[in-house]
Amino acid sequence: MFRVGLGYDVHAFDATRPLIIGGIEVPHTHGLKGHSDADVLLHAITDAMLGACALGDIGKLFPDT
Repeated sequence: MFRVGLGYDVHAFDATRPLIIGGIEVPHTHGLKGHSDADVLLHAITDAMLGACALGDIGKLFPDT
């Protein structure tokens, strides 16, 4: 069986936080706002993998608390 998952993640910019993409801190004047590390790449990959496995999305597994 072949499954496909589509994932995405969106965060607002924040001048007080570091920019982290794929677990790597990228030198930039603004980072991304979020209740976690706000890593849009890893969050989108996780969301896609959960969807492909029919396990819901990242927000269901890790809700904002």
